[in-house]
Amino acid sequence: MHNTSAELAFRAFIEDRFCFALPLDLVDNRIEAHAPIRQYHESFQLELNELESNLDTSKPAYIVLRRGDSLTFITYVPYRAKEELRNLFLERRHSVVQQLGARYISYSIICKEIAEITDARSWVERDAEALSLSTKRIQCDKKESCGCSEHSKSDLEDVEYRKNKCRLCDRRMKNKISSEALEALRELQTPCTAVQMFVDVATETLELSYIRNGIIPEHVAATLPNDRPSFTFYRHPDTQLLYFIFHSPDDATVQERMKHIMAIPGLINVHSHDRNVHVDQKIEIHDPDDLVFEAKDERIGRFRSVYLRNKFEGTESTYDNLEADKTFYDKVR
Repeated sequence: MHNTSAELAFRAFIEDRFCFALPLDLVDNRIEAHAPIRQYHESFQLELNELESNLDTSKPAYIVLRRGDSLTFITYVPYRAKEELRNLFLERRHSVVQQLGARYISYSIICKEIAEITDARSWVERDAEALSLSTKRIQCDKKESCGCSEHSKSDLEDVEYRKNKCRLCDRRMKNKISSEALEALRELQTPCTAVQMFVDVATETLELSYIRNGIIPEHVAATLPNDRPSFTFYRHPDTQLLYFIFHSPDDATVQERMKHIMAIPGLINVHSHDRNVHVDQKIEIHDPDDLVFEAKDERIGRFRSVYLRNKFEGTESTYDNLEADKTFYDKVR
């Protein structure tokens, strides 16, 4: 499985600290390196978002990921991939690490879902576990002898597979969002700015309706469409609170309503949060005349509230098939 080109690509990746990730593949029993992903963003999560488009839910891969001064070797074996492919990548992962150069790699992990790689919360969990293991090793080092399985003399930490405590449902089930809508979220730090979106039912993509600057609170209601549901973000000039308005008119179809309800967790918890946009108050109304900007401990309106990251532990939303889906995902090993 010797492959000089892959080794050269890895050496170049090590030397170029502006490279964030190096995707690798096994082709005809050889390691094949793809183009590295460079660092362009100000946050770790946004860098992970760039990596997501390089991952396939049915194709295994190896990824070398840079975090500060350390490199993590990821063996990605999605449950939808063919079993023989998953087994191949798992069997070869140690030899690939050795061929590239184990001395350069700090951690080796196994991931089975894209979100386990591309959601920063997964890394926070793994960091906490690594800290716990490190503390245990320090305690072991103080003893004359230690035979615990966690105690290793190797500099490479093989974490293998650890199931997330947080199920990351919002990122796994998030809707696609247009580039225009995504960029519009950045404008919401400015008071009197409103950004409105809707779900294209045919494509299930979040699309931008408008960006408006300098709009006073009394004029926001007039921008809510009466023929379909909409999501409107508004930064209040007096309180500086960011409001999220879900308007679901009575004339909207059941399909439109459900598509929009299901899109809320991903929009608030993932797309918005990734752009450092944090909703302070959620308003849910059927009629524009019901729009009142208030500051309450709970959401305003009649719909079931979704989870906001800074209010609830976890990110799951309740829907009819939640338990069935949970059972399915729990069987994935």
